[in-house]
Amino acid sequence: MSKKFFRSSGVGVATALISMAALLSYIIGLLRDRIIAVHFGTSAATDTYNASFIIPDMIFNLFIAGALMAAFLPVFSDYLSKNKEEAMKLANTMMTGAVMVVTILCVIAFVFMPQIVPFIFHEADPSMKTDIIWMTRIMLGSAILFAVSNTLGNILMSYKHFMAYALSPILYNLGIIFGVILLQEQMGIYSAATGVIIGASLHCIIRIIDTLGTEYRFKPDFAFFHPGFKKIIKLMIPKSISLVAWQINLYIFAIVGISIQTGALAAFAFARNIQSFPVSLFGIAFATAVFPYLANAVSEKKRDAYTSHVQKTIQRILFFTIPAAVGMMVMAEPIVELILSGGMFQEESIMMTSIILFFFALSIPFESVSHILARAFYAFQNTKTPTIINICGMIIIAGVTYFVAPIYGVHWFSIGFTLGFLFYMSVMIIFLGKHLKTFQFSTFFKSLGKTAIATAIMVLVVMMTVFLEELMPVRLSHVLRISLGGGTFFLIAAMLKSQEMGSIKYIIARILPSRVKQPPPV
Repeated sequence: MSKKFFRSSGVGVATALISMAALLSYIIGLLRDRIIAVHFGTSAATDTYNASFIIPDMIFNLFIAGALMAAFLPVFSDYLSKNKEEAMKLANTMMTGAVMVVTILCVIAFVFMPQIVPFIFHEADPSMKTDIIWMTRIMLGSAILFAVSNTLGNILMSYKHFMAYALSPILYNLGIIFGVILLQEQMGIYSAATGVIIGASLHCIIRIIDTLGTEYRFKPDFAFFHPGFKKIIKLMIPKSISLVAWQINLYIFAIVGISIQTGALAAFAFARNIQSFPVSLFGIAFATAVFPYLANAVSEKKRDAYTSHVQKTIQRILFFTIPAAVGMMVMAEPIVELILSGGMFQEESIMMTSIILFFFALSIPFESVSHILARAFYAFQNTKTPTIINICGMIIIAGVTYFVAPIYGVHWFSIGFTLGFLFYMSVMIIFLGKHLKTFQFSTFFKSLGKTAIATAIMVLVVMMTVFLEELMPVRLSHVLRISLGGGTFFLIAAMLKSQEMGSIKYIIARILPSRVKQPPPV
């Protein structure tokens, strides 16, 4: 049974699977945010909860995520196609090293947390510092679990196994939800931190189960001088630096948010989670699904196939994220009200979160496209170029957050974020150009034009249906207007014969092959 459920997939099925799982994961993620918002609002408690992620995430991103995201998969895939025995040695060494490093750092952080937190959150009041210390200590266990889980996830991707990779974020969010629902009365905001550990455990367990359907079996290995492992370390350093730059930005968001206004950090986190819905559903999902095929195309020197994969993925991402961005800007307040309002999350919280979300929405296409552009470089085992460009983008974000936001308001968090990713995407395209000699610009701009027309008509429909707010319950009117807008976009896109509509039919056909005739992939 498990072998039928956890099996290898082609790029079409992988895209469909990851996209559908990402959709479900983010629906559950928004439910998670709603439960936290209703119980705790935009308060000091939620600020504390969000601040407690910084140190565990810093440990994981600095030492593990860089290797896994940018370096491990291409190197392991190359070894897997040439020498399986050496590939297994490399994977076991990676797993052993990842768990050792993260565990040691987590133990050190646990012991010295009373000294670390007052240093990095010096403006927080004493009670908040105490809560951050203990919640961070709880969450440190998630860094160890994610070290195991994400290593297994990249191994599974090399085998074209996407099921557990796709389902694990869903289980993670469910763990947080269960933690809050079951433990909130006894533990308060600490229930959410406990839920993080529950979710991380589930995230890891399902990937362990999926791995049993592959050739990989873990055995501790300390071949740290293995040429493949040394290559991974060399490749991971630039990406790790890039991730640390982002963690520094999160730290700046935290300290500036806490100093500007109570709940500002929580409002930023809520808005970021809503904004990241289309980014993850389309940008990350599409880029993740195509990455193994980009790596294979480069390995086999099929440059035309590489360019085709990159172009089609960019077009698909923009087809979905441009209307998502514009729609989210037009409907920022209704979206926040629909998802989060109730309980402790009242008018002031809605307005603060809506303003941040409005400007955050601008970044959706830029951030989404950046994921495929980064992986286009990683396929060539080039991590330096994306890292240098990314650091420059992070400097822009940090500068706006630290110097401008305290003067003009917390919404400049999201404005700076948008400017940083606009810079990052633009410069990445320029540097990637030499690898995309067969990029079909006429096809690209034709696709972009049709998407723009469908988006413009979608906005008109959304604006014209504002009268529905007076005719029916508020939440129902919000859902109806969003549904009418989305339906209009896809209807117009179909009438314009947008090429990307064919990919939607293809995805549906791959999910329901017995009911839908499969068109050729676009």
